[in-house]
Amino acid sequence: MVKYKFDKGTKKKAKAKAKPRPRPIPKTDLSKPEETYDPLAITHKVESNLQHKKRPVGRPKTGRKSYKTVRLLTSTVLKINALENALGIKTQDATVDQAIDRVINSLTSDERRAYNLWLEMFKKKE
Repeated sequence: MVKYKFDKGTKKKAKAKAKPRPRPIPKTDLSKPEETYDPLAITHKVESNLQHKKRPVGRPKTGRKSYKTVRLLTSTVLKINALENALGIKTQDATVDQAIDRVINSLTSDERRAYNLWLEMFKKKE
């Protein structure tokens, strides 16, 4: 196989070109900002927004809570209301939720396993 050699002497030398001069960059004037950050003004603005914000009246917007109808006897509702007032709980839902949590905490291991299976099935059903 023939070995090629690189011979620098046979190359034509490039003519030296004059380097182009860069164009001058014009001076840019700095503009003043329209408004500057003032932490005190921002704090007052946030505080005033919090004071003027009112709680919405009525049912919450859809998507945050899911409601279902549950039919209860009058005697059961009276018991729930009595518990709610005696324990100082704000809503019937919180009263029922607290009572259910107490029942769940008192379950045996077999009952808890069955509860978890049923709960999982109902969640998948929805």
